[in-house]
Amino acid sequence: MKKYLFLMIPLIAFISWHCEDNAADQNDSQPSLPTGTPIIEGKRVYISGFYQDSSLTQMVACFWVDGARVDLEYGAAEAITVNNGDVYIAGQWFDSTGWNGEACYWINGVRYDLEGGGDPSTEVTDIAVDNGDVYVSGVMSDGSTFGTNACYWKNGVRTDLTNSNVDAMANSIGINNGDVYVTGWRIQNHASIACYWKNGNINTLHSTSYFGDAYDIAFKGNDFYIAGEIDAQSTDNWNACYWRNGNKVNLPRTGYGATAFGIFLDGNDVYLAGYTTGSLFTFDIGCKWTNGNLHELSSNVAEDQQTWLYDIAVANNVKITVGFYYTVITDYNDPLYYDSPIFPCYYRNGQRVNLEEAEWQLGEATGVFIE
Repeated sequence: MKKYLFLMIPLIAFISWHCEDNAADQNDSQPSLPTGTPIIEGKRVYISGFYQDSSLTQMVACFWVDGARVDLEYGAAEAITVNNGDVYIAGQWFDSTGWNGEACYWINGVRYDLEGGGDPSTEVTDIAVDNGDVYVSGVMSDGSTFGTNACYWKNGVRTDLTNSNVDAMANSIGINNGDVYVTGWRIQNHASIACYWKNGNINTLHSTSYFGDAYDIAFKGNDFYIAGEIDAQSTDNWNACYWRNGNKVNLPRTGYGATAFGIFLDGNDVYLAGYTTGSLFTFDIGCKWTNGNLHELSSNVAEDQQTWLYDIAVANNVKITVGFYYTVITDYNDPLYYDSPIFPCYYRNGQRVNLEEAEWQLGEATGVFIE
């Protein structure tokens, strides 16, 4: 459910996990994964993302298992899930020039390119697995107009949810009782309308008096929950919210605005991850909501520090949120003044852990799954 992706530029070659293109066979053997110090006792915590390598010229798609990194190839990993011990990751790969690549997914490190994924406008956002079938959400253009199509792929074959006559975006995908749900937004009457598609049929979540976006989706029985944001067109601030079966529940904020990117259900508890903004001219504070109660994860930091949280998962009463963290460097004499390091990180019950520590780092943690 990734929202932003840093630009990729070229670098040198290396691969440290078994990565290859193999579109014919998805029955790949399970890999031998690194063993890190358990983040949650008796569980494995998987985190997708990307980082900048030591050449400072290219990003590397990767995932972490209990903090131990597994490199895929040049590119970015945008979402992760684990099914029957197999690791599924959606993202994009790039060659050593940084100019050529495709949208794809990996199963245990083996890459599968997506139909039309070589178009520069193609972006993937989420991945789900159901009965052995792999679903990936995203966006692409057919090249005929300026608009972009919300779409998803099933086992690499694309289904368009819109056409390029109007802009639209698919942010996440989930399967429940055989039904395919995709969340996102589309332009209607010059407004971006939060919406979801069920088996290809669009359902809007608010009127055109508002701007909105629908990000992550989770299920409990026949009920579905969608994380997002909504903003009245007459104002310049926005509200984090979630929709339960299409009915909006507003979430509290402390200042100018808030966004909820990720959602997770555990029993009767509803958890969300995102950020709040103190005012128009301050940096953002990563936060989570538990049953509607706001918890800012870095409320005591200086105003020149920023955190966004993209995803959340909970097990054994331990809450894991993932995203990025950085400190804006204001000293003109600092060699990093024009390139502040951005660290992929996770929070364990509110305590931050950087997944990469190099001072020149540029990366993000994009998704989390607990097995």
